[in-house]
Amino acid sequence: MYQLRLPKLSASYVAVSIVVPDTKATAYISLVRPHSEYTKAAWDPYVVGDCKQLEKVQRWAARFVKQDYRSMTSVSSLISQLGWQTFSDRRRNSRLSLMYKSLHGLACISTSLFRRPSKPTRTADGDRFCVLSSRTDPYKYSYPRTIVDWNALVAPVKSHPSIHSFRCAIHSSLTNSI
Repeated sequence: MYQLRLPKLSASYVAVSIVVPDTKATAYISLVRPHSEYTKAAWDPYVVGDCKQLEKVQRWAARFVKQDYRSMTSVSSLISQLGWQTFSDRRRNSRLSLMYKSLHGLACISTSLFRRPSKPTRTADGDRFCVLSSRTDPYKYSYPRTIVDWNALVAPVKSHPSIHSFRCAIHSSLTNSI
């Protein structure tokens, strides 16, 4: 796993404790987070240990940015104060964005193999897909998981005209559901 560490500073540099939290947050977001999110659309960890390892990096970074290492401090509240999403939420949003792009011809992923329900139902709208069956966990927790999340979205969120407005809508729908 990646560790967020600053180089040792000599006397001519500013001490780490004086660095403002905004600078630390920017350093984390621009230097550390991209390494953990590089393949988030294709690989979504499903083993609890892997998920905890990824979340641990962000939890440590939140303590680092807020300069709060007390054991009684809620790291979840630090993360929400910083306005950060959890890695699992960010991966979910990334997978849904890739699905949106592939359905609207913005990504080179063919959706012709996705099966649509054969019978119309009360809950099925035009953008629902049949969940792909799989026998292996690595496949089950990659793209079929995205189809389950896509089907769970409400129709107004799926029908946004641009990828930017779609991302804002899924972010706000996730925030409102919490």
